[in-house]
Amino acid sequence: MSWYVIDVIDKAMERTRTFLFEPFNFTKWLKLALIVFFIGGSGGFNSGNGSSYRSSGDESDVSWIPDSFNDFISNLSHHISSYSDTTMLITIALVLLLIFVIVIILGYIGSTMEFVLVESLVSNDVRVREYFKKFMGKGLALYILRIILFLLYILVIIAVMVPFISQLDSDFDFLQNMGLIIAMVLSVLVVIVIMSILLSIITSFINMAIPVSMYQSSGLFSAIGSVFRQFRVDWKQIFIYWIGRGILGITVAIMAGIIGLIILVILLLILGFIDLGVYFILNMILSGTVLWPLLISIVIVELLILSFVSAIIRMPFAVFMKYHMLSFLELWYPLKIPMFDEQHSVSGNSSGQLPEESVVSEE
Repeated sequence: MSWYVIDVIDKAMERTRTFLFEPFNFTKWLKLALIVFFIGGSGGFNSGNGSSYRSSGDESDVSWIPDSFNDFISNLSHHISSYSDTTMLITIALVLLLIFVIVIILGYIGSTMEFVLVESLVSNDVRVREYFKKFMGKGLALYILRIILFLLYILVIIAVMVPFISQLDSDFDFLQNMGLIIAMVLSVLVVIVIMSILLSIITSFINMAIPVSMYQSSGLFSAIGSVFRQFRVDWKQIFIYWIGRGILGITVAIMAGIIGLIILVILLLILGFIDLGVYFILNMILSGTVLWPLLISIVIVELLILSFVSAIIRMPFAVFMKYHMLSFLELWYPLKIPMFDEQHSVSGNSSGQLPEESVVSEE
């Protein structure tokens, strides 16, 4: 028996090469990086928060911190302390509201970009604004579905924690409740693992339903139902698909991680030297009150640039994985995807259709 997840690797690599390099188009790469950037998030740089033990008589050495930065922090603290409690609460609430709105907007854009990426790969023509307008409705449906799944995930975890929390003593003695706390943590970890596996399976169906919805002109939820019905007809291919995609995903992630780490470390070193030079130059010209807000703004811009560079690095791998999924879908699901290289035959069948026994009957 032929396993589609293996058979389509060469086809996905060929399509990726053709799409990205025949011919090479820098503008096309930038557009694709923008799409991947929104789909994958901004991708921050997390540094470990290390802690060290010291005796009570020791004090931290802060002599390396510039006096201008200390003056800036002191002025900032003075301005903050001068606010009334009501003003501070309103400010915090507005900041949190702004963050919430930004998260909502970015989440919706990322969901719509999933459709933009598929349309771009299928047509070999990247038109971000045109495709975004075309799939705004489907993107909203996908985003709502993701919110529902996220809320269910959180509710399940809370439901597991509540029985343990209700048994804790009212005065809460950590040592007396240690066994209960350990049991709660272990239970939550088990639930997280199980829920993560279930969400991965659901996400797999959703990813396949995206092109089905686009090229069968059906709603997203209807497309998910169609994919699940096909799964009941030919479930063996999907089980092997999950295993193969897992192995392929790990391999691709390692390759992208190594390449990305090398490039980003080099960029960080270059930007670090530039920032150091800019600091010494501006420190001779500007006061600390003006200097540090300017430097912080420069660092924020640099982090955004690094995030976009990270998206450029991830983009070819994301294209390959998406082509692999689309190529698998062509063999597994009775769907005629208008791929830009339509001249190839699908498993010896030029019509691109599956044998009759694997076709889901329309209801």
